[in-house]
Amino acid sequence: MSAKKVYQIHKWSGLLAGLFILLMGVTGSILVFHEELEALEYRKEWTIPNNKAVRIDRALKTVIAKFPGWDIRLQRFSSRPTHTLIFQLRRPDARLIIFVHPSQGNIIKVMDQKDGKVYWILKLHYSLHSGIIGESLILLVGLTFILSLVTGLIVYRKALLDILTFKTRFLKKRKRSLVSSLHRYVGVWALVFNLLIVLTGTVISFEIVKSGIKNKSAITSLPDTPKIGISVDQILKELHMKQPDFNPSYIRFPTLKGNPIIIAGKVTDEAILYSKFYNTVSVSPVSGEVSALQITKSLSSLVRGIHFVEYGNLWIKLFFCLVGISGPVLSISGFLLWKWKKKA
Repeated sequence: MSAKKVYQIHKWSGLLAGLFILLMGVTGSILVFHEELEALEYRKEWTIPNNKAVRIDRALKTVIAKFPGWDIRLQRFSSRPTHTLIFQLRRPDARLIIFVHPSQGNIIKVMDQKDGKVYWILKLHYSLHSGIIGESLILLVGLTFILSLVTGLIVYRKALLDILTFKTRFLKKRKRSLVSSLHRYVGVWALVFNLLIVLTGTVISFEIVKSGIKNKSAITSLPDTPKIGISVDQILKELHMKQPDFNPSYIRFPTLKGNPIIIAGKVTDEAILYSKFYNTVSVSPVSGEVSALQITKSLSSLVRGIHFVEYGNLWIKLFFCLVGISGPVLSISGFLLWKWKKKA
């Protein structure tokens, strides 16, 4: 393929995906700090004055009694008595977020997850609030962005080393020269990380689309939460004794009789890039029998861990936030260069 054709592919793939790249980059940079933003959004319910021991059993009993027929998940819990317990409840057509007192077990607040600002940004990022159509469009945009990045690598291949070593001058006397230099430098310096983010995001989009199609064709019925005859608090204590390297972070309760309680978390010695939700133990809700720890080092776990920056401290998150902004910079600068060239 000639250099001219490669450039044409680079130009048009960038232009076609440009607006969406701008949107995905801005929302993605915000979502790097989704945990911190949720803590800020729900600051009144996030922590409370309390010095008594955490009692998950009391909270679970209250939630099951007041919300029968829901898929119940405990998405935030810790041994700190000031941290509220946060449950997520799901039905085919609804999701609720419930804040529960960590010791007394009474419900502090119930809200529709759709009303959350961070959740609204997340839905915009992955589906444009358009269901399976929006999810499919985001998948297509991801593939187009990958094509744009790869062809851009080919177009600028001879200048890569010079740009990385700053041998290519950054021109800024004229507006067009400034934008052109910005496009080159941002594109080259952020190339590896942009490819990493867009590849992992595209894999996640594919899984979301596949899951959406599967769920759409499946027969949906309300969950029938069975009675939990064991102490979750006691199970977590036993887990800590038997598996001290396992750090639980998420609990999904059964929706049908005979199904186990799933406790997800991360193993301390495991590579930091893997997701904190893919290592699991299963617990019988009747006998309390605990299965062996299942350590999953799958592609899905690696992809999720990287894309959501689950391993990151504040500085790593800031770095990926800046990388996320590079996509919109490339989109805007590429559009301006195309516009000026067309006008000339």
